[in-house]
Amino acid sequence: MKIYLLNETPFEGVENLILNEIVFYDFSVDLSLYDALICTSKNALKALQHAKITLNFKLNLYAVGQSTAQYAKNLGFKKIKIPSKAYGKDLFLEFKEELKMQKCLYLRAKNIVSTLNLDLKNVGVDLDEMIVYENVFKKGDKKLIYPAIFIFTSPLSVENFLKFYSLKEEDKVVVIGQSTAKKLLNFKNLYICANQSLLDCVKLAKTLV
Repeated sequence: MKIYLLNETPFEGVENLILNEIVFYDFSVDLSLYDALICTSKNALKALQHAKITLNFKLNLYAVGQSTAQYAKNLGFKKIKIPSKAYGKDLFLEFKEELKMQKCLYLRAKNIVSTLNLDLKNVGVDLDEMIVYENVFKKGDKKLIYPAIFIFTSPLSVENFLKFYSLKEEDKVVVIGQSTAKKLLNFKNLYICANQSLLDCVKLAKTLV
């Protein structure tokens, strides 16, 4: 069975099916006005680079997921914290008390599934939000070979796929986490990856071939 990954990251034995593109916004922000930076995706950090924002490496950076944390580290950030699980709700539950004592900036996408912004504000966190990028649907032009194994990396990747393609009964689906799985609850051959990482998703998919 062929493995299709709804993501641009290359892996051996896997075909990428890219149905979106990231559009970065032009914006300005003075990071020296903040104590903490919250990023739920490395695209938020890429947006800072795109807009040529002067980075403040003294900031406490709260990241969702190892890949976001690693990207921040590569940029030069030193004080990086990640929750035990790669979800916005876990970042909220684990760090809300210390975030209450800081002036925080949340760099985010135009459309988000998480309620992290509302949750933080509801407990009294001094939070500014900036929408710095957008995930835009891009029509697929690949003819898929069924049955296949599909790896979905976000709820939006499921939505984009179903705009243009469909899942067959014999297909198998690997999802990166619970929020993505909720988009496919009625699909029987659904496998939720134990760890929220692309590599682990690919490893799981290869065991299903």
